[in-house]
Amino acid sequence: INRNDFRQTFAQIIQDNSTYYVLGYYSTNERRDGRFRALDVRVKRPGVRVRARKGYTAPRGRPAPPRTFATMGTSEALRAAINSPLPISGLGMTVTAASFRGTAPNASVAVTLELEGEKLKFVEKDGMFNNDVELSLVAVDSSGKGRDGGRDVVKLGLRPQTHDIVTRRGIRITRRLELKPGRYQLRVGAREAGGAVGSVVYDLEVPDFSKPGLSVSNIVLTSPSASQIPTANPDPDLKGVLPAPATAIREFPRSDALPLFAEVYDNDARAAHTVRITASVLADDGKVVFTTTDERKSEELAGAKRGGFGFTANVPLKELTPGRYVLRVEAQSSLRSAEPVRRELEFRVRP
Repeated sequence: INRNDFRQTFAQIIQDNSTYYVLGYYSTNERRDGRFRALDVRVKRPGVRVRARKGYTAPRGRPAPPRTFATMGTSEALRAAINSPLPISGLGMTVTAASFRGTAPNASVAVTLELEGEKLKFVEKDGMFNNDVELSLVAVDSSGKGRDGGRDVVKLGLRPQTHDIVTRRGIRITRRLELKPGRYQLRVGAREAGGAVGSVVYDLEVPDFSKPGLSVSNIVLTSPSASQIPTANPDPDLKGVLPAPATAIREFPRSDALPLFAEVYDNDARAAHTVRITASVLADDGKVVFTTTDERKSEELAGAKRGGFGFTANVPLKELTPGRYVLRVEAQSSLRSAEPVRRELEFRVRP
């Protein structure tokens, strides 16, 4: 009050939002009477102060029917995990999604899922290690409706050497979704034959690549270390532009390099022009530590099905100190009044 120093308050906001517990319980009072129910949260640990909500207001009227997001054929255990408002950590996984121009009015969304291998319980038979991984995912729009998704069962029959790699590094699974521009929540779940189940809730915004001017797809990347993760079904559209399958990993050793791919869509037909595409790496202090540029001509897009420039680059990491970085792909037209457009992706370098 009566001060312009926000530093202490802002630091407190960051701390409070970085260290907390989310607790849930099922109340024995199921009456839907709209009344306030008091809560008292206590802990046994001495010397701490609990700050928690003081209660909640019970709903009124009949309960709405539960929403089911899982696709047809999904097992009961996996269906429960996907419908859960919180992610399930029984089977560790990392998910990323990248939107590209698709068949109008839809965008083509490349989903990459990487499962941790140490919790996969294989059964050895005749020198082969076997396991079935059930995968289910669905894109839910802002109205709560599932718009696209699917279910797959990946049957793993691995030789001892491959089994050892999967156990140490995990396994990668890819899938494509066709979605109209808008905001979505990807609900992704996996269950292996041994019973372990995991799920991830991923917020996704699909751009409208048909708008006038320039737009940029999401950035996809890979690396030599990430290429060691076996991939059950490599994405065919990315196979020709990256030396290895795209990865959801965002932390890499300094010995790595990052081949990347993005598409720049040019919907400006006013006159012949060029498009300058730049890939940059920015350090945590905003300093540019790497940059590479390509220049393309609008005539190249004549008759092109996708209407976009494919852009590739390779970012070496050996000169970067360990820490956090931002990878940026920016495009700008030579036409007057054309504003640059960009996409960014955060990654880390470790020793």
